[in-house]
Amino acid sequence: MKYLERLLEQYSKTHDIVRDYEIGGIKADAYGYYRKVSEKYVINPKANLWSIQGFEHILFFERDKVTRQDVDEVRRLMEEHMAPVLVCKGNKYPEKDHMYSYLTAAFICSAVPDEDTVNAIEKFRYEKDYLFTIRGHVEGHIILMDVTNGKAYSNKAAKHLKKFYENEYESIRKGI
Repeated sequence: MKYLERLLEQYSKTHDIVRDYEIGGIKADAYGYYRKVSEKYVINPKANLWSIQGFEHILFFERDKVTRQDVDEVRRLMEEHMAPVLVCKGNKYPEKDHMYSYLTAAFICSAVPDEDTVNAIEKFRYEKDYLFTIRGHVEGHIILMDVTNGKAYSNKAAKHLKKFYENEYESIRKGI
């Protein structure tokens, strides 16, 4: 689908993109990874006062239709595979200086989603703290882009993505 290619092109400006990614037995059309490091040091980097790291792990799924079962599957994927494997790397807690990780599932579909699916997306919530947030936290984002009518649906944590997804759709429609 043309929309997914456009989206991956935009994300590749800030994220590392891997095509045909599989995690937890689920195949995604692509996986994006972003890491941000902030540090404060005195005179030179060896005199580091503090350091924090932020991450985003995003899975892209291109589907004809997205259902409530897909939303439930994303929750299971975040709980059982994305957080333990991508965030904690098989350990009990994320690495030192980890502040946050956003786990994002982006669905691109060519069928208008039913009301039950839209409600499940809008009510979706996944959060996890590590050592009372001393080792940071994880937040789940889910967004569905309906390329039939150019409308994006998201949970509350991902509402900042809706405008971006809809603008990319409009750019394609206008041939920009």
